[in-house]
Amino acid sequence: MSGNIVGIVRESLRVFAPYLAGLALAYLVYSLLSGVSLRKQAVKSLSDYYRPLNNEQQEGGNKPVQTGSLEHKIRLAALGYGLKVDGKEKLAFYGVIAILSLLLLVAIQTFNMPPALIPASIALSYVVVKGMVEGRWNKMHIALEKELPAFLLRLAATLQATPNVIEALTDVVDTLDPQAPLQAWLRRMISAMQAGGQKGLNDMRSEAAAISPSLMMVVLEISRLWETGGAGYIQAFQLAAQGLSDLLSARANAQAKADGAWGTIRVILLALGGAIAVAMGNPGSSYLFHSTFAQIGLLILFVWASLGWNVIGDAIREVTE
Repeated sequence: MSGNIVGIVRESLRVFAPYLAGLALAYLVYSLLSGVSLRKQAVKSLSDYYRPLNNEQQEGGNKPVQTGSLEHKIRLAALGYGLKVDGKEKLAFYGVIAILSLLLLVAIQTFNMPPALIPASIALSYVVVKGMVEGRWNKMHIALEKELPAFLLRLAATLQATPNVIEALTDVVDTLDPQAPLQAWLRRMISAMQAGGQKGLNDMRSEAAAISPSLMMVVLEISRLWETGGAGYIQAFQLAAQGLSDLLSARANAQAKADGAWGTIRVILLALGGAIAVAMGNPGSSYLFHSTFAQIGLLILFVWASLGWNVIGDAIREVTE
């Protein structure tokens, strides 16, 4: 009885999965591109991502999202592929998961893989897409932190000739890489300081805390400098800037080692997945994976790998942050 049900499900998926995948892909592309610029018109750098909303954008109904939220990260990930999905973040996120799941279902049916991989394909799609979103976010704040040591040392040197904090910030920010996110974010901070004073800077410090603890510490030092002022505190800032610069450089080295660890984990998982795929595709051993015991083992293996991926990722982020 159970064998007939599995056969009916398999045959139904074989027939309808390609059509469902095509319809889902067409709907997602239409939803993303309706009212959204194509790649040649899209934002070309991370600096544009941090550009303040102008009147036209506000009238268009694109509401700002909280920094560090899932919607915020999805927008950033989409910009990496030349698309703006403002207001359609969840649609893009779950739409890509659905399409990837359908493609995996087609592959499972085409290569006659065990039915236990059907629920595993949905979980795998979620892990892959979520990993892409988080990876783009991590890449952004690593690029931002990379320039912080040089920025602090330049600011400390500039303050000797330009005691005015905002003027010194403006001069130093102009020397940063225009294609990197730090320059655009600091320009927003300067605008907030000019428009809102200490309150505007406190708001930017809260945003910095959601992006990176290192950035938050830098903004805190600038806030103290701006609030206190005076030649004595400028000298104290220079000493603090040197120490903080060394700390951030060490943190950047730790992050580089963490990236190497992630690379090793990916190689291990790809090797394991490749070995399992070869075994399932081999006519001499593929029948072993169609038993109930083997399919339960496959499910446990995928669940364990997903949990391990998340646990290891959280541990690495906790150490490096």
